[in-house]
Amino acid sequence: MGIPKGIGLDLDNTVTDYTPAYQATAAKMGLPPEFTDRDSIRPLLRRSEVDDLDWQRFQALLYTDGLALAEPAAGLREFLNLCTKLHVRVFIVSHKTATTPAQFGGHDLRGPAKAWLVDQGIAPDHINLNDIYFCSTRAEKVQKIATLGCQAFVDDLIEVLEHPDLPMDIRRFHYQLEAPVFDIPELGVQPANFTSLTTWLASC
Repeated sequence: MGIPKGIGLDLDNTVTDYTPAYQATAAKMGLPPEFTDRDSIRPLLRRSEVDDLDWQRFQALLYTDGLALAEPAAGLREFLNLCTKLHVRVFIVSHKTATTPAQFGGHDLRGPAKAWLVDQGIAPDHINLNDIYFCSTRAEKVQKIATLGCQAFVDDLIEVLEHPDLPMDIRRFHYQLEAPVFDIPELGVQPANFTSLTTWLASC
């Protein structure tokens, strides 16, 4: 498809690496020591779509106190540098409510997240502040991705990439820390990290 004009990125657990924060938050909540990352903690605390209060509490801590421990994802800076060089417009589209639930303090989530992007030199250096979008629901997020005209989207949640309302002509990259390097993306959902995405973009 040639060099894409626009690429969308998820924020939490994609652009933002919370690895140290997961460990610290798990310890703060008194979880057993073997529960140290999202893949182990989420299914433990989020028992179902309607039984996820413990997971909400964990996220409230992770996305507030834990933000101080967060780091840009490995390879992100190199990917954004290449996007800037190739004049690829980068968007962030995040499913992030305005505040934590009232029972967990009602703390602002969006302001600190945007401030973190500025502190890390991600915005506005590589991503315009007006190209950062926060959505209250997954459906709203998918709709925003569609209206922006992104030619590719990167997300750690397969539920977003397989959403029926996501346009079929968008390249779908499932963010994983350990993902194979590729030159030409497969049709459908392709495992990727920012190192493999940089390799792909350089080959377009």
